[in-house]
Amino acid sequence: MKINSEEELTRIEKARMGDRRALESLLSEIQSWIYNVIRRVLLNPQESEDATQEVLLKIATNLAAYDPTRASFKTWAYRIAVNHALNGKRGKLEEITTGFSSYAKELNVMPDIELQANELSNPENIVLVEEAKASCTLGMLLCLDREQRISLILADLMGLSDKESADIIGISHDAFRKRLSRARQDLYRFMDNQCGLVKESNPCRCSKKMKSFQSSGWIDPKNPRFSAPHVRRLKEQVGEIQCEYEDFHRREYEDIFRDHPYFETPSKILEELLVKYSPSV
Repeated sequence: MKINSEEELTRIEKARMGDRRALESLLSEIQSWIYNVIRRVLLNPQESEDATQEVLLKIATNLAAYDPTRASFKTWAYRIAVNHALNGKRGKLEEITTGFSSYAKELNVMPDIELQANELSNPENIVLVEEAKASCTLGMLLCLDREQRISLILADLMGLSDKESADIIGISHDAFRKRLSRARQDLYRFMDNQCGLVKESNPCRCSKKMKSFQSSGWIDPKNPRFSAPHVRRLKEQVGEIQCEYEDFHRREYEDIFRDHPYFETPSKILEELLVKYSPSV
């Protein structure tokens, strides 16, 4: 990541001295990235909002300890976020998603309901099929343990290089590559055996599961979260993938996950934090 500019160093110093406008400016630049990483770790929107606010508060209260000669501000802040994501309380959805085997069983017991041609072309159903796709593939991430999940999120979704990812997590280059390799291998194996998005011979189809997902509460036709026309895509917001070194790196899988939504960060996260935050200067 780029080193701090003079302007950024000035804002950091002002924020350390209690300048709320400078602090707000610094946090507003990183909150979206942090929220999108944590949202994919926890999946639950409310839990992700709470965790993001906790991370931003940690960054604000530890700003005096930041050393610009050791890391850029973003690397330092992202390290705090990832450490929080690795060690924080498990979310509700994590508790009930125990691995790929149980996830496959859950998908397989949901009835396949074939949509007719006229239903498939219905604009509302097109949105809901995309909603089913995003919901299901996000659920796949929960089947990975947190270390694997965060490695995959940083490299294959957020587009960081393996060096940047290793620095943020705080492990060696080789350790990160091994962790990412296991994550990709486990995820791809599941998709190869289950998912119709990557193999036409697989029976599981988003269009067939869409109505079952509605019945099970996985998607809400009145409140599409992932596929509405105005939703920005991850691939449009975070740039090109930098980490392509990997035996198990396969573009077709990456494309599926990079088509995930880039979640808008609720404004209340930063607003509430600034109300509560009292700097010690």
